[in-house]
Amino acid sequence: MSDVSHEQIYNRLLAVELKVDEIDKNTKGLVEAINAANGAVKVLNWIASIAQPVLWIGGLIVAAGAVWQTWIKK
Repeated sequence: MSDVSHEQIYNRLLAVELKVDEIDKNTKGLVEAINAANGAVKVLNWIASIAQPVLWIGGLIVAAGAVWQTWIKK
């Protein structure tokens, strides 16, 4: 086993910490974009959960109007 001093290990550790900090800075924007997209998906799911009953009610109204126009209003 080669002799490695504590100072050499410490210097390598500092170099690794600098690289990790650079990676953190570079990926911070990506993480923010993913979090924003996650929020947008939640909002779209809320809109979809509201839109589904509204579409069913609208379909029933259209169907009732079609029945009214076809059979009842002759």
